[in-house]
Order: sequence, then structure tokens, then C-alpha cells
Amino acid sequence: MHNFRRYIRQNKKKIIRIALIVAFLFAILQILNYLAKIGVIDSNNSDKDRQTSESIYRQTNETVVSDKSAVSGSQVSSSRIKSVNNTIETFIKYCNYKDIESAYNMLSDSCKEQIYQNIDKFKDNYYMPLFGEENRTYTIENWTGDTYIVKMTGDILSTGQPADNATYQDYITIENSNGENKLNINKYIGKEEINKSQSLNNIDMTVLYRQKYMDYEIYRIQVKNNTEGTILLDQLMDTNSIYLKDSKETKHIAYSNEIVKEDLQVQKGHTNIIEIKFNNPYIAGRTIKSLCFSHVALNYDVNNKAGFDEVKFSINL
Repeated sequence: MHNFRRYIRQNKKKIIRIALIVAFLFAILQILNYLAKIGVIDSNNSDKDRQTSESIYRQTNETVVSDKSAVSGSQVSSSRIKSVNNTIETFIKYCNYKDIESAYNMLSDSCKEQIYQNIDKFKDNYYMPLFGEENRTYTIENWTGDTYIVKMTGDILSTGQPADNATYQDYITIENSNGENKLNINKYIGKEEINKSQSLNNIDMTVLYRQKYMDYEIYRIQVKNNTEGTILLDQLMDTNSIYLKDSKETKHIAYSNEIVKEDLQVQKGHTNIIEIKFNNPYIAGRTIKSLCFSHVALNYDVNNKAGFDEVKFSINL
């Protein structure tokens, strides 16, 4: 025992170093075991997700390419993706069978009001360019929310001719109307009622609703002038003066080059309805907090060279 203790004292540093090395290797081994377990779990989940996607792909005759959002990665339930696929399949079949009326009746009311006010507009601007010359096959995948990427190509089986290599891609949104799936097509997402009002300096402004598209939004606004003079909502000298602000404080600027200045002018005692287009590409879940006019001119007179009194008008949405 005495010799053992002496050995310990003489080799203390060496023994401590060996102990530290052993402890380090043990810790590494534990970490590797943990990572291995995580790898097994991830691998199983990945296999399960892949099997689910492959199952949906087979069950829908290879039309559903992906049931995961291309934006968020979230997965659409199998029942939902099947329902969506059935709806789009029916729409494509109506178009292929030249049943234009039935296809048109599958559009939502807001899609008809905003884009295709009658069946002739639908026929001339959507049906004929896509289905007038040949039938189409299609595939779908979720983009975000209830919006799906739908790719349509020529159907060689129905025509017996080589299909056009060009693929037309549309963003189609499924809208529920009285328990029935309706379609918003041609990158139209849908209409959202807002009806938020604000009053300032005897000016009443109400944001009635917005029309959402894949690449932009259009806001319909009512402006009532209760002042003793003419007002001008913006002189259009600053391209950033009319904008939306979202929950992350990001500004989405109006397309001021598409605004006619006279449309922003409201006479004393008058109420005007205006529409303004904003650079706000569609992302499901994005929250717009406010709409702002930075330079509203009071007592506006086109001949007044001295300038005008200005106020900032912001509406919380």
C-alpha cells in the first residue's frame, strides 16, 4: 500500500492527464451516441415523409408532385391535398372537354368580379390561350397556404402529336364558398374585406378592401373631404411617400407611376373612391399594420406656387 501511494505521488500529473483524456473520450462517445440517435430519428422521419409523399403521388395518378409548402416546408394533410387535386382535376377536365361554362362556374365570385366579369373574358383571356389548341395535363404542388403551383403541359396521349415543350405555370388558390371549393386563377389570390377608418384634419378615410395577387396588392380606399378647400393625397414627387407597413416595420411602396394625380384630388364636400397598387408580393401570414399617405396637401390649388400645408395620414389596419 505504501508503494502504491508513493507511485501515485510520483506520477500524479501523468495520472491526472490520463484521467482527463479518458473523460474527454467518454464525453465524445456520449455525444456521438446522441447524434447517432438523432440521425436514426431524422432518418426514420425522412423515410416516413418520403413514403407519405410517394403514396400521395401514386394515389393522385402522379399529379401531386409535392404536398409540402415550397415557402415554409409545412405539409398539407393528405385529405386536403386530395380534395384540392380533385377540384383542380375537374377544372382541367372541363377545359379539356371544352365545357367552358362549367369551368367558368368553378371560379370564385371575387375572381369573376376582379378578372373575368363574364364568360367571354374567361374564354378569350384564359381558356383559348391554354386549351384552345390542345388538351393539357397538369401537376400541382403547394406554394403556401391555400395557394398551389399548377403546371400545365400539352397532352400527347390525347392529340397523338408531340406535345409543346412549353409549360404554363399558374398559381391557383382554393377558396371555400359555402362548403364548396372555388378557384382563384391567373395568380389571383383573393379579396379581403378590411373596412378600417381614420379621421384627421376633417378628412375621413376608409380602407374598404384589398385584392391580393401573387406579385402585388390593390387597395380600394374611400376618401371624404370635410375641409373648406380641395385636398390632394399626394403630389407624386416622392416615390416612397405612399406605402404599407407590415408587422416587421418593412415598407411596401405604392406603384406611384401607375397613379393619375387627378385621381388623388378631392374637392370640398366630395367623397372619392380610389384604388392604389402596392408592391407587396403574397406571403401567407404576413400582417400589414398600416397604410400611409406621407404628404397630404390641404387647401390645394394648382396655381399656388408658395406651397401647401401638409399632414401625414396613416390608417391602422
